[in-house]
Amino acid sequence: MIPALALTLLAALIIVPLMAIEARPGRSRSLVWPVLLIALGALFLANNLRPEIPLFRLLAAYWPFLLIAWGGLRLAEVLLAMSTDRPLPSGRLTGGEITLVVFICLIGSGMYAANRRFHTIGIGPFGQRGVEIFGEQFDYPLEGQKPAAGVKRILIENLRGNVRVTGTAAPEIRITGRKTVRAFSRSDADQANQQSPLEITVTGDQAVIRTSQERVTDERRISDDLEVSVPRGISLEARGRYGDFDVNDLEGGVDINSDNAGVRLNRIGGDVRVDLRRSDIIRAVDVKGKVELKGRGADIELENIAGPVTVNGSYSGDLEFKNLAQPLHFQSRQTDLLVTRIPGHLRLDLSRLTAANVVGPLRLTTRSRDITIEEFTESLELDLERGDVELRPKSAQLAKIDARVRSGDLNLTLPASAHFDLKATTARGEVENGFGPALKLETRDHGATLSGSVGKGPQISLLTQRGAVRISKE
Repeated sequence: MIPALALTLLAALIIVPLMAIEARPGRSRSLVWPVLLIALGALFLANNLRPEIPLFRLLAAYWPFLLIAWGGLRLAEVLLAMSTDRPLPSGRLTGGEITLVVFICLIGSGMYAANRRFHTIGIGPFGQRGVEIFGEQFDYPLEGQKPAAGVKRILIENLRGNVRVTGTAAPEIRITGRKTVRAFSRSDADQANQQSPLEITVTGDQAVIRTSQERVTDERRISDDLEVSVPRGISLEARGRYGDFDVNDLEGGVDINSDNAGVRLNRIGGDVRVDLRRSDIIRAVDVKGKVELKGRGADIELENIAGPVTVNGSYSGDLEFKNLAQPLHFQSRQTDLLVTRIPGHLRLDLSRLTAANVVGPLRLTTRSRDITIEEFTESLELDLERGDVELRPKSAQLAKIDARVRSGDLNLTLPASAHFDLKATTARGEVENGFGPALKLETRDHGATLSGSVGKGPQISLLTQRGAVRISKE
């Protein structure tokens, strides 16, 4: 229906001006009119006989051929007149023809822009998801089983749909689930179901599970939700475009790559690698290997991770790390964080970082964020553009502290028995001294410097360009 309406509108906007042009007195007959009728008739016939052909997309992509064909026909008229010694037709475009050219360019450009827009965001009657608006949903059961003796690695390819994988003691691969086909009719859905069978193949020590969705055209949307039980000792690799992944009780590693997915992992014995272009949450608990996260998303929750953790990408939600036994390295366009261990917790969002019971050396470079770090040990290095900072070391056994802030307050609370060598400076602001005459205060212009030693201890350097500096006892 949509291609027919588009063809009708296009035909009306082209034919009506052409009729006016061809009907002008004294104008010689042209080949444009009959050829145009043949072309439009062929398009309508193709739409009636093969409605699945995406005529709108074809017209949106190839409409400039209308102008090329028109110019070719006009050239053919001139050549024909020359060969028959007839008067040559005028080579100039009339006002009506110029108007028609402008109309064709505007309409064609609009169709191309609309097709690209709807195709990209996946909405509207001309996009890939148009069937989801106007079609019906048809469900089909999924079931499969395969012996998995000797299999060490499993690859799951499911373009669209949720996948839940559970490790068991059984030496077999067992799949249950549901296939959802959204189409305009039951016959279309049945055809799509037949074209996308669930396949399980085993080659050597690798098994591959495919839902074969790529064999079906975009006019029918397919989603496969799978419940997969596999031998506990295997490693898993999963590929998809849209759908969540739940993986539990595997002794091997997990590698997930998807365009849009939520990922939840529990009790994984190997390394974890997750690469997502978009995600609402990535959650991993009880992982014995290393964890590598890459891409874009919202929330991250990592807890009880035995190996090193690397997070590289853009994440706009809440990032929470608990009980990390080895270094955490988080890197984005605005933040670079490296901490050696997190026996306690560290939380990070777009406006704030809070941490308690962490082990350094800790290095943090970020732009705009309030920072609170409590009960930390070993050295700390901080470089911040804007935000307030509050630091509370865990014990009187201090390590080197170097904190620099462009705009914001610096607050350092130390145990009463701590020993240290301090230099705290603000270019524009006040300095508060909680350790008495052992520290000397010097003021100049709009700033101040507090320096001195309390016993013999590590160097503490605090600097803010605009803000207050407060040194206090617990």
